[in-house]
Amino acid sequence: MKRRSLLKTMGAAAIGLAATFSISHTATAAESFKMASLGAANSTTTFSIAAIEILKKAYGYQIQLQTGAPATRQAVDAAKKDLDLFVTAVSINHFMKTGTRMYAKMEDSKELFSELRGILNYPIGPYHAVVWADSGIKSLADLKGKRVFTGPPSGAARTVSQQIIKGSTGYEPKKDYEAINLDFNSALQAFQDRQVDAYFVPTSVPSPQMAQLATIAPIRILGIPDEALESEEMKAASSLPGREFIMMPVGLYDNLVNETEVRMLNSMVGLGTNKWMSEEDAYNITKAILTHNAELTQAAAWMKVITPESALKQMNMPLHIGAYKYYKEIGIEVPEDIIPPEAK
Repeated sequence: MKRRSLLKTMGAAAIGLAATFSISHTATAAESFKMASLGAANSTTTFSIAAIEILKKAYGYQIQLQTGAPATRQAVDAAKKDLDLFVTAVSINHFMKTGTRMYAKMEDSKELFSELRGILNYPIGPYHAVVWADSGIKSLADLKGKRVFTGPPSGAARTVSQQIIKGSTGYEPKKDYEAINLDFNSALQAFQDRQVDAYFVPTSVPSPQMAQLATIAPIRILGIPDEALESEEMKAASSLPGREFIMMPVGLYDNLVNETEVRMLNSMVGLGTNKWMSEEDAYNITKAILTHNAELTQAAAWMKVITPESALKQMNMPLHIGAYKYYKEIGIEVPEDIIPPEAK
């Protein structure tokens, strides 16, 4: 069977140019920023590309976008002034400010977190565990002995995916299955080339990435079984800030072979910056994105939910003073615990 590259079929509008690209404006004094998102076909990249276009038109900002780095690394890079705009995650914020999980050995994680500021939150979508329908894998229990991409090494996605697997089956990486060490972009290509048996990725519902995979061959999404909900691992995965279970309906995509709805674990992410961004720029970025919902929705229907009223949902990091100014200006109530230190 002839297979096409998903990274190509998603197109430049959804991917950038695979890894890094720059959108510029003719304004001579335009501000320039470095931005990062997750995989090239990931929901965070769809959001980032739409936001870049909005900001280019509104303020002439020049923004360079790099895809593929895990959100855990992006947070550290932003705290060290190597990034201006990055993907935040409610769960990662929790780990970083408490110095736990992937930050347990990073002595300055709490100090680094104090340098970060939030702009807005949005749902990245649930963790999809996708396999080819002809692979013989029909449930998470069938991952025994398989090659599985659970997320980039040291990334939060890997932690969550492995919790889902262990909570549903008791399986552990290395012992029961091989956890493949790749970034999101490389893993997607490896799955497409049948070098990986199962591909875990957080993405929107409906997901352009899943729809595109289904054009290559029939797919199956592996769901979390009822009996797994009481396991310690699943409780740990679902009890963290920004997590909740949702059900994926039958027939969502052509060539999706699931005959019953599927339970998946949803996650909340966001757009963040650091405290060194100017108040004016952070204000402009927040306002432009949240006043152009039509443009966001045109880029992807799932972004309809990105509104001023929902932008602070589950926010667990201090806002940037510029973002805080915008929310206050339009009458959005800002919880005390996310008011920026600069405003107190």
